[in-house]
Amino acid sequence: MLARRGLIDDAAIEAYLHPESQELPDPFALSDMDRAAARIRAAIAAGERICVYGDYDTDGVCATAILFDALKRLGANVTFLLPSRQGEGYGLNCGAVDEMHRDGVRLILTVDNGISAHAEIAYAKTLGVDTVVTDHHRCHETLPDAAAVVCASRTDQDSALHSLCGAAVAMLTARALGCPIGSYLPVAALATMADVVPLRSFNRTIVKKGLPLVTGHPGLNALLDAAGVGTVAGESTLSFILAPRINAAGRMGDATRAVRLLLTEDEDERQALAAELESENVRRRAEEQRITEEASAQITASEPRILVLCGSDWNTGVIGIVASRLLEQFHCPVLLFSESNGYLVGSGRSVPAVDLFALLTRHKELFVRFGGHRLAAGATIEKDRFEEVRHALSEDLQSLFPLGLPEEECVVEDRLSVSEITQTFAGELSGLAPFGEENRAPMFMIDGTLSNVRTMGRDGAHIGAKLSDADASVRIVSFGNGDRYADWSALSRVRAYVSIELGSYLGKPEISVRADSVEIPTDGAVRDAILACIRSVQNGAPLPDADTLRLLPKVPEPEIRMIFRAIQRRLKLGASFDCLSEKELTALLPLLEIGVVRYANGTFFAETVQEKKQIQNALLYPVICLE
Repeated sequence: MLARRGLIDDAAIEAYLHPESQELPDPFALSDMDRAAARIRAAIAAGERICVYGDYDTDGVCATAILFDALKRLGANVTFLLPSRQGEGYGLNCGAVDEMHRDGVRLILTVDNGISAHAEIAYAKTLGVDTVVTDHHRCHETLPDAAAVVCASRTDQDSALHSLCGAAVAMLTARALGCPIGSYLPVAALATMADVVPLRSFNRTIVKKGLPLVTGHPGLNALLDAAGVGTVAGESTLSFILAPRINAAGRMGDATRAVRLLLTEDEDERQALAAELESENVRRRAEEQRITEEASAQITASEPRILVLCGSDWNTGVIGIVASRLLEQFHCPVLLFSESNGYLVGSGRSVPAVDLFALLTRHKELFVRFGGHRLAAGATIEKDRFEEVRHALSEDLQSLFPLGLPEEECVVEDRLSVSEITQTFAGELSGLAPFGEENRAPMFMIDGTLSNVRTMGRDGAHIGAKLSDADASVRIVSFGNGDRYADWSALSRVRAYVSIELGSYLGKPEISVRADSVEIPTDGAVRDAILACIRSVQNGAPLPDADTLRLLPKVPEPEIRMIFRAIQRRLKLGASFDCLSEKELTALLPLLEIGVVRYANGTFFAETVQEKKQIQNALLYPVICLE
């Protein structure tokens, strides 16, 4: 499993398995950090009023709390300000600059925003107000004219820094100012998981170091108590318990409540704020359900390239979550807009195959403003340009992906029996954690019998069931699939795709088996036909009989190439026959015949090919290729 992740040498394996032992980056490895620290120190020394200007999502809230607290400890004259999601939208705006100027602010310190605020920073400068930007979003062609621009995505610095979230950049800024950062690690870990940044390199270290400290943070612990969660069950507690409740403050009202929860030293205020955010999260779920139903009613295409939808009264604080839900359902980019202050304000989410920020950049003339990164972005457009935007984005993706978007690869590590799911095995797997973006929890394939299917959770949102084979049984849970209860109940023999986690219940170790999906397993005839073709190719024998060949799935030629590209990395290290789908196996047959891949001991490998090979020369090409 480590080898499949490209981890071969001892040093790389050690860093991966023990990220907590790795050092965090030197803050001065971030470009402009020296200028930023100097300007902030000068402001503190001169008693200038500083405002930490943040954002209303979890990353922005956490970044605001970190830098405000650090500056307070350094004796700064500091305040903080967050924009209203519904009233102002993301990022620095001239109205906020005026407000800070009237409050006597002489230095604006942006966190989790600012990299796109060229006009606003220039305007602040005319008022005699300097700006230091700390951000992580994608840089535009030019940087804003600020006193310093500290941004994780800058290309003139180590690429290992590019995936840091806003709160991590804020924490490193605090470190550059000489502040100890131990108390900030759990907050930065929460932001790292919430912002779905790649869990590699420094991000793994932040999460691994921060997780054990979460219950020791008074504000986060109060939020866990309000949610009825007694312990931290790994990084999923950050993503699915804490982050939604922190986010709910800004989605449903004033995000400063979440910052105050992280900062306050008053126990009564802390409990009241935690209870308030719990209540707001319940209200957010109801709003999310309404918007999801209304948005779904607008969808006409069964396999869209992109969904661009609009509602006049959709809560701009919730449309990002709904975009995520629709993305999961339709497996394509989603951009949802709602009316706000005379404009349409949008929030988008994307699949790995489509760089959403790059897509919006190609049509930048259509937007009043936009920003974000590969998988998530926000945008504002004039109301009468909605159809133009929808048409332009749809046409663009149609030309880029004429045959449809490639499916996201589901890498199956191995085939298991139920009896192999033990506490020892689950404990070994936990060494690969933390899991998240670009470090998915390992997926396993299990054939068995499904029984005792039932709904679970609030409003029956989840499914629980028993999965059994001849030797053992295990309880499985499928989160968010409650609406598929009838489908699951009708199944008996299934192939389940599961991840395995070692947790605890009432202080005792407990195995948690999460089912990503279940399907009806093939009867084996298709795989037998594929094996017969492999043997024919390897032995130089004639192809199998027509009845055998008719069992092979049909695959369009462009999809053959697409499948090969999608699994090419796995093929370099060896892709198991058992862990490839029937369509993937069939697409590899003509490639095996022309020598692009080889097959040995139940495993496919990519070959190093010197001359160009023509797939059309394979005898199996016309057999499987769907014209």
